[in-house]
Amino acid sequence: MDVEAATTDLLRQDFDLPAGTLTEAELLDWLAMCVAELLRTRPAYLMSLCYTLDLDQESVAGALHPAAPAAAPTGLARLLYERQCARAHTKASYTAPALTSRDAW
Repeated sequence: MDVEAATTDLLRQDFDLPAGTLTEAELLDWLAMCVAELLRTRPAYLMSLCYTLDLDQESVAGALHPAAPAAAPTGLARLLYERQCARAHTKASYTAPALTSRDAW
């Protein structure tokens, strides 16, 4: 199954995704490699990104725990992907009403 374009667009804001359409498995593998590199070279930036994207703190801690069922990069990649899927769904479900006054911002 291919990843929805809206989710891909959101992920592209923070990660340099390869061109073309990716399956969910391909995207998760690619994200896990990016997360592994960030954990190694820029862990503070990665944690800031997790905070900015509003990932659940307990879920992030669980993904980083040594006893987690998956490796830390894989677990964090899954959390990032799921969060961006949820954001894409929310953006598609809700539209802001049109502003009727120039002072309504």
